[in-house]
Amino acid sequence: MNQSLTLSLLIAVPLAIGSVSTTTNAKAATWHPGTPTALQGHWRNKTVNIGKYFGMKKLYSHESVHVKNNRIDASLTQSAGWHLTNTKWRKINNHAYTIKGKNALNELHTGRFTFNKVSGKQVKIYYDGFNIAKGTPFSPYFYRVAKKA
Repeated sequence: MNQSLTLSLLIAVPLAIGSVSTTTNAKAATWHPGTPTALQGHWRNKTVNIGKYFGMKKLYSHESVHVKNNRIDASLTQSAGWHLTNTKWRKINNHAYTIKGKNALNELHTGRFTFNKVSGKQVKIYYDGFNIAKGTPFSPYFYRVAKKA
């Protein structure tokens, strides 16, 4: 009789532990208000001579992204750029963050920036899934100029 009790306990305890561990769930995709402090600051890519595209000898420009507490401003010289307010963010993995918010130029539209860490000092920046340097003479790699935007 004692052996059957021991055998039933050996079977029941692991089953109980297994059912408890499967019922707990962690929220991996939680949205946080603002922008992540790891990305806050001024980001830019290398300066390029774009004058040759306009028939001039020298006209230098670069793309610039300012990540503030609750706002992102990204622009190219002489362009309207992308501006998000009322931002929320979440970490996608160890190397990427997504930040979404209201488009400041068209408040009916929401926009989404994704920062993908390439190395310790460089990121690729996407707006609504497209690299913001694609189709331009600029480098897709941005480096941090300052930690304060």
